[in-house]
Amino acid sequence: MRTRDLDKQQRIKEAMIALILQEGMNGASVAKIAKRAGVSPATIYVYYKNKEDMLEEVFNECTRESYSYISQRVYPQMSGKDLIDTLIRGIYIFASQRKEVFSFVEQCSACPAFAESVHSHMECCIDVFDLIHEYQRKGIIRSFSDINIAGILFSPVKFLAVNKTSCADPEKELAELITMMQNLLLY
Repeated sequence: MRTRDLDKQQRIKEAMIALILQEGMNGASVAKIAKRAGVSPATIYVYYKNKEDMLEEVFNECTRESYSYISQRVYPQMSGKDLIDTLIRGIYIFASQRKEVFSFVEQCSACPAFAESVHSHMECCIDVFDLIHEYQRKGIIRSFSDINIAGILFSPVKFLAVNKTSCADPEKELAELITMMQNLLLY
């Protein structure tokens, strides 16, 4: 049995993400991923059962990375305004600094064939939503459903992060978005 090499596994992961972003899920074959990673196709099967397994494992890892980035910035003693500000800035900064990972998660999240996996991995953001629920119980954040809170918080920020090059002043746009979200979500 061949041993695992973390460098090879990282190259495979990066090759898969890059190919999916360039060619879509169907265009990222195991052969193309292997070629781009500089390994044989057989090497991929040392790390993953098949392409679907690889896709799900990498998606899970990237999703955990994004939510971990955000979760590390929030804490229970924050004011409601600071919580909304921190969540939105965290998403924006992550999307700006980790563009490929962010885009990969977005592309997988939007894929109908991947919908069940996306939904089953919402536990990655459980800490953030536990905190939001606490703020809702305290009467600080309005009692909207988790799905609507996620849509209200995440979608506009993602849109701004992706389109920031077309903004004259992205920081001003971000500040305005934060104020809008605070006005919408806070009592």
